[in-house]
Amino acid sequence: MSVQPDAFAAVDREYQASNEEMERLNASLETLGKEHRRVEGELSDQQELLKKYQGQLMQVKNQQQYAAAWKEIDAARKHVKELEESALKTMTEIDGIQSQLDERKSTFDDLKSRHDEAHAEWQSSLGGLRAEAKALRKKADQLEAALPDEARREFQRTFKQRGGIAVAKVINESCTSCRTRIRPALSQRLRRGEMVICEGCHRILYQERVSS
Repeated sequence: MSVQPDAFAAVDREYQASNEEMERLNASLETLGKEHRRVEGELSDQQELLKKYQGQLMQVKNQQQYAAAWKEIDAARKHVKELEESALKTMTEIDGIQSQLDERKSTFDDLKSRHDEAHAEWQSSLGGLRAEAKALRKKADQLEAALPDEARREFQRTFKQRGGIAVAKVINESCTSCRTRIRPALSQRLRRGEMVICEGCHRILYQERVSS
């Protein structure tokens, strides 16, 4: 996986955050919309029920029936009022979220344009890096193929076991990978061009020859 450059990473974070926020707002709108439709449907049913009770009020024949009819009417009116308040609250929330979403959308096109431009520049730069990496890989394969069989097998084994880093440089008689001090006998072998394994990190050691 290629590492994103800082310039693209910054605009990408902003772009992804804006995308996620709009998705969250749209999801909230959908949820509130469903709730609003449910409340509106129930409100319509309750309003019809209230009309029915009010119609029945005209047909009562005694005080007991009259009191019972008014009790049902009061309960229906109370329920209608609660549903109307719930519908109003939901619509207010929907308007607020829609306003936030519209504000996000007003700047999103510019943000997407900057994101696409930065992404295109990054991808373009990768072309040169890929070519360079391919050339280095070819050179590494050539060097590895030129190694004696024993050295090549040791390199491949160490490469797998040590996280893709098979060799370590020696500076001032110490391994630069693990800081282990190289014993004099091993230093002598290293100077003679023999393969030497670090006693600390078990990587293959090398040191640059000092030109005379």
